[in-house]
Amino acid sequence: MIQSNYIKVFRTAAYHTFFDNGRCNCLHFAPNHKTDRTLKKFGFKINPISNGFDLYSNTKSSLSDLLDYIFKTTQQNYFEFDIRCSNPYFILFSNLPINWIGIITYSTQDSKNLNTDGKIVLNQTLQSKAASNYFGHLKIYFDDILKDRNTADTIFFEINFTARATQWQYYFINRNAVPLDNLSITQKENIQFDGPQKVTIQTGESALLFTSNKTYITLSEKPKYKFDLISISASNQDNTRAKVIIKGLPSPDVSRIGIIENNDQNKVASPMYIYL
Repeated sequence: MIQSNYIKVFRTAAYHTFFDNGRCNCLHFAPNHKTDRTLKKFGFKINPISNGFDLYSNTKSSLSDLLDYIFKTTQQNYFEFDIRCSNPYFILFSNLPINWIGIITYSTQDSKNLNTDGKIVLNQTLQSKAASNYFGHLKIYFDDILKDRNTADTIFFEINFTARATQWQYYFINRNAVPLDNLSITQKENIQFDGPQKVTIQTGESALLFTSNKTYITLSEKPKYKFDLISISASNQDNTRAKVIIKGLPSPDVSRIGIIENNDQNKVASPMYIYL
């Protein structure tokens, strides 16, 4: 019988407010070449979880002694992991600079990390880079592992992302001459649409545009808001008795975004085209 002395060294997990369950399962962590060689040589084991991984050590000595020995024999004092992203639209639905190209780096030695009883929320650093095979990199230093293990039974490194908020834009293209008088979009909570405004879209067709204007609505994996296109007669301003033209307007496609012009803050719009 083979006796195992595996102990959990730490857990790393990624979260994103875009996803319904909060878990970001499109980021994948893999040790770089040097770290992979060290992990195999000194009896570590990686256990993948849906949104990250657990690292285990199989040693009869203390973890402190093992990490000290690794440093003395390899001059390596950290584990480094490459991060890949399997969702091609991650940048679009995440609250990241829309025109930014580069990698995201995390380090347990970042002074901006937040530590609460062994849960360390890692600060992200955006590094501009013309091209890279990776979405990002993560460095976990031995000293930080040992320091945090003195105050908590389980060390938990957490990576967080927030969903992007966009201006929602509904373009109604009336190809079948449907009567469209006194149009409005139903209001939900504090979200109210401006319009309609007559515009011309890229195809040269005329359209009626409604926008959420200065209200930026957070994108989500599953729709959180359901809007209707309604018609309100001039003699009846009661929305509850309005005629419903389209029930359940579409939610944004995260692969389609537009930059709002003349905006220094690089705001983003979610255009949606509805043909009648």
